[in-house]
Amino acid sequence: MGIIKILDESLSNMIAAGEVVENPASLIKELLENSLDADSKYIKIDVKNGGKNIKFTDDGKGMSREDLLLCIERHATSKISSKEDLFNLNTYGFRGEALSSIAAVSKMTIATKRKDDSFGHSINVIAGKITNLKELQKGTGTEIEINNLFFNTPARLKFLRKDTTENTKIKEIVLQEALANPNVSITLIIDAKETIRTSGTGFENTIIEIFGISTLKNLKQVEFGYIGNLSLTRSTKDFIFTFVNNRPVKAKIIEEALIDGYYTHLMKGKYPFAIINLKVDPKTIDVNVHPSKKIIKFSDENKIYHEIYSIIESQLNFDKNFNMPTFEVKKDDFNFENINISKEIKKPFENFEINDIKRELEIKKDDFFDFPLENKFTPAKSESPTLQLDISEKINSTDKTIDKTSLKTDTADTFTESESTVFSDEIVYFANSRNHLKVIGQFSNSFILVEENNELIIYDQHIVHERILYEKLKQEYAQHRVASQALLVPIKVSLTLKQVEVLKEKLNFFEDFGFEIDQFTDMDFLIRSVPTLDNKDSFENIFFEILEGISKTNSKNEVIESMIISMSCRGAVKANEKLSIPEMEKLILELHKIGRFTCPHGRPITFKISLLDMEKGFKRK
Repeated sequence: MGIIKILDESLSNMIAAGEVVENPASLIKELLENSLDADSKYIKIDVKNGGKNIKFTDDGKGMSREDLLLCIERHATSKISSKEDLFNLNTYGFRGEALSSIAAVSKMTIATKRKDDSFGHSINVIAGKITNLKELQKGTGTEIEINNLFFNTPARLKFLRKDTTENTKIKEIVLQEALANPNVSITLIIDAKETIRTSGTGFENTIIEIFGISTLKNLKQVEFGYIGNLSLTRSTKDFIFTFVNNRPVKAKIIEEALIDGYYTHLMKGKYPFAIINLKVDPKTIDVNVHPSKKIIKFSDENKIYHEIYSIIESQLNFDKNFNMPTFEVKKDDFNFENINISKEIKKPFENFEINDIKRELEIKKDDFFDFPLENKFTPAKSESPTLQLDISEKINSTDKTIDKTSLKTDTADTFTESESTVFSDEIVYFANSRNHLKVIGQFSNSFILVEENNELIIYDQHIVHERILYEKLKQEYAQHRVASQALLVPIKVSLTLKQVEVLKEKLNFFEDFGFEIDQFTDMDFLIRSVPTLDNKDSFENIFFEILEGISKTNSKNEVIESMIISMSCRGAVKANEKLSIPEMEKLILELHKIGRFTCPHGRPITFKISLLDMEKGFKRK
């Protein structure tokens, strides 16, 4: 007699339940998605005892008596009917395992009614077995009550976490589904306390209701969702929400593209706040990878990566304000407690619309975010190839105008770049089609003060110059144009044994960046040629900075990036270094030509104080 046999149906259902219903949070996810597939516009979830007791209510289509009896059977579904449907999914569910799995490990009651039916039906199920079926009066939709979850699987019950931990997981699931479905009102009540409540009146309302209005103010809308500015950075990836066709998913390629797009805009150990909802052809993805349906695969990952990366990178690099921290008077920060809604537009919370808040607070998101490409500084046409500014403003009422003549910078200047512009000794205006910048002066010999559109913009001079050098070096290396100059007297450097090993291993990278280095003794080396750069530090210090940086990297790209960053940082003008007005003007001009407003390490270059906040600080308003 053989030893292989078919498992009992109740046992196989319990095994399937272990895959689908890992914990109360995964149970709620399955029920939520069933309600959303049933076109529900209102969903209420009442959770007790860490999710072991749950009452779930929706106003969806409901089920007939026959469907109610079938819904707790394995692989019973209304979502698909052929294998072709499996590769063209437009619904959350498709396997028909959720309710049968839940029923196998709990005591469950399902009450449901369709819109056109005169009465509804209810069944009781204990450990997968129907114990009662009856008619009842109720509204359209479905109500599911689950008690004693995992009562018949003590091992699974034993491994549940503390109630607070399970409640946190439940909140995360509901939050994700609420973001994916902003037009559905979702309420989560945990132990008689309302935890999450969305009104179902649009994406911006949902963001406000979950995260608060300050988060919305610091988000920027892009083609596939919202991305946060630098004030919303987090120390974990928990605030990166990814969806594909409104389905909450885990997709490594999306996460990588997002983080790479923020490259040099984030400090080490920081991650962006983002809500990404890609809309793709269902035929180009596979969601049938994992029982939880969280993990998906794309047929063309390179295309997905490129689309996300290019959009984020372009948005961040050409929006100065988006990378700029803003000083605000704390007592006037906006929150729901101090919003003063006028009587004419005051509504119940569930009908509260974003337009009402915009009218009351006069949020001007366009002013906050817009920095179009045409607003970057552009060279004026001139007979000589030297750079000039298109100056259209007069300095003051005496009608003195800017001298537009070109002047070559001599080698003794602080900045010996080939392009230069002459300015008068007085404070001058930079001007373009929309923004007017006026260099006021220098604070603490470290920060450049600039007035722009009734705002005080403070630039960190070291970071400004570091970004300029970084972009210049990066471009020269990419074009194989890093110039080198021979030293009249070679620089002798003494290295440790470890440093010698690193140098020998990566000597070719130094040569690519214009260094010529020869071994003098076992531990001594001679630097005979160096890159042609306008550096503010000795090449000996720059050499050791590079050597230390590349000793911690492995891949070719990491080595190159480390070298560029090290050379830029060491070569940039330092803090506590006095600059003249023309020197400061040139720095600001070059930065705006580049259009990138964070340093290569991710720190912000600028800091903004608005006229309104300054007036608040002095109690004028």
